[in-house]
Amino acid sequence: MYVPQPDSTQLWRASGRDTSFEERFAEQPLLPDWHELLAAFCGHIGDQSEDHPVTRWARALAELHLQRRGQPGDAGGIDELRAQLVAFIDEWVTSRALPRGAARAESLGAVVDAMAAAHVRAVHLLRTVENVSDEQVHAAWFLLAQMADGWTDRAAGVVGPRIRRSA
Repeated sequence: MYVPQPDSTQLWRASGRDTSFEERFAEQPLLPDWHELLAAFCGHIGDQSEDHPVTRWARALAELHLQRRGQPGDAGGIDELRAQLVAFIDEWVTSRALPRGAARAESLGAVVDAMAAAHVRAVHLLRTVENVSDEQVHAAWFLLAQMADGWTDRAAGVVGPRIRRSA
């Protein structure tokens, strides 16, 4: 499975892409909105190198949660990859943005990971229950909707880009 790496790695520089993220996406918000995250969880975006890094990592997190559901015996290795992706998201945001207001206890990477898990569970329930009006299905999708709303609030709490000043 391909696990996207942070843009600051030597591999990224070696790819010939010299433009900074801020130059390439100056007109776009710093973080993807919840629609983009859900599209990444569904596999509709996040597989191209020009996609937003957070959507690429969100897609990879959803794929790992799906893999974990299908192969529970591999949970340790999968969880280790998930932790790396959460750290990539947190490092990416920290290096490019300034927090607005009080700092949150939970990382943005952890929020994306939790949303990916909730999405995979909701889709699984929708596909496997006998009756789609089952209360479990409703509860799973309601939880995902609450998380999406929470993402909007958290993303609004991040202001970018971070201004780097020389010493």
